[in-house]
Amino acid sequence: MSNILIDTCFWYAYYDDRDVQHHLAIELFEYLGLANAIIIPYPTLYETINTRFSKRKDWIDSFNNILTNNESVRIINDDEYKEKALKLTFDYSINRKQPISFVDMIIRLMLDDADLKIDALVTFNEKDFSDICYQKNIDLINK
Repeated sequence: MSNILIDTCFWYAYYDDRDVQHHLAIELFEYLGLANAIIIPYPTLYETINTRFSKRKDWIDSFNNILTNNESVRIINDDEYKEKALKLTFDYSINRKQPISFVDMIIRLMLDDADLKIDALVTFNEKDFSDICYQKNIDLINK
């Protein structure tokens, strides 16, 4: 069984049929659900379940079902990553001239955490994660 972390952009593509990655997200979810652990960081839930998303009963019902009725889904708390991620977010944006969102920085720290044993990351935002995935030998799934 592989541990596959899912980024926010995947959920937007999965639910919004106008998204250019929608059909790919549907195919990926069907494939990933087979004998894999789906890792969902809490920060991606903060981003995904926004006002627009929560007003769509079909989306919110489906997402609730995925989160609560699926033994292969693990929601990961972000408490141990938040402080360091906040500092790094400012450092990357100000000093390194490589702006990365706070949520993406938390995900980067989770990918770097050997205890989580992440095998793959599903994202359509490859540029913010390709370096850490390469360093940690984590598969980057975006096609």
